[in-house]
Amino acid sequence: MAPFSRTLFDRDTTTVRIPRQPRGRRQTPVVIVVPEQLTWGQRAAAAIGRAAWRNRRSFLPTSLALAAGLAVTVARWVAPWSWCVPALIAVAAPLWWGWIVRHRPSDDRRLRRWRGTAAGFVLATGVWAAASVAFGPAAGPLPLLWLLLILAAHIARRCLRPAPRVPESIVKESA
Repeated sequence: MAPFSRTLFDRDTTTVRIPRQPRGRRQTPVVIVVPEQLTWGQRAAAAIGRAAWRNRRSFLPTSLALAAGLAVTVARWVAPWSWCVPALIAVAAPLWWGWIVRHRPSDDRRLRRWRGTAAGFVLATGVWAAASVAFGPAAGPLPLLWLLLILAAHIARRCLRPAPRVPESIVKESA
């Protein structure tokens, strides 16, 4: 049995008893057991759940963005002075990038692009979080910036995905 192949809802059975027929007293009644069918809503919920589970990695940037939005809102409500923490993280990103370029240079274009994208994304996210905590998540262009960061995260996830590994046996055969 494959994982997650069973139904999300228990299929109860409905028992229908047909009353005693007039043929005789000692005859047992006829019993019909009918499995209960899932409703259209249950089928739709199960299909949506299966599709979401198959594509769960695609939802990661959006889930993280929703969690960040909730965290920023709570931080704004509880401690509006805490904007300096994400601001320090935002400042640390370009400093890390400068250090990594100087002390660990790489000829691999893909690695350099990944490092630069990560530093830029942490910088932009830190600036957004600091501004959202300081001024409120719905102030000015911050919701638009949040949406653009979600879009950039989806694009970066798509473009910076590691290349598929080719088995060594195929590489040796083609050489």
